[in-house]
Amino acid sequence: MKNKAQQIRINQYMETFNDKRDYVTCHHISREMLMEGDNKVLAKCLATLSALMEQADKKKWAGYNKLHKTFLKQLDEIDDFPFDEEDLKMQLQHLDEQVNYNLEEPVKPIQLTITDS
Repeated sequence: MKNKAQQIRINQYMETFNDKRDYVTCHHISREMLMEGDNKVLAKCLATLSALMEQADKKKWAGYNKLHKTFLKQLDEIDDFPFDEEDLKMQLQHLDEQVNYNLEEPVKPIQLTITDS
């Protein structure tokens, strides 16, 4: 269950992730959630997602691959993930295909969307 402060951070994370593509700031937002005790499993998952995208953005593929696997495992352990999980998995699959088969192309950013549940 999300409290108001956590929902504000989730919205802040999504805006920073989608619009600014500032994955370092996203990582800091998720770390603040973790430090304040807001849903630690979710906070760790969001920290991993932002780190994963930072690695992809910098084309550091070894780090990306490790974080990709970690993120998917963490995502499976969350019951109340605030973003559209299926859409995110599909975008990650496309990104993973790009990483593995077309490294010359610029990394296509992922867009988070809120679920209605």
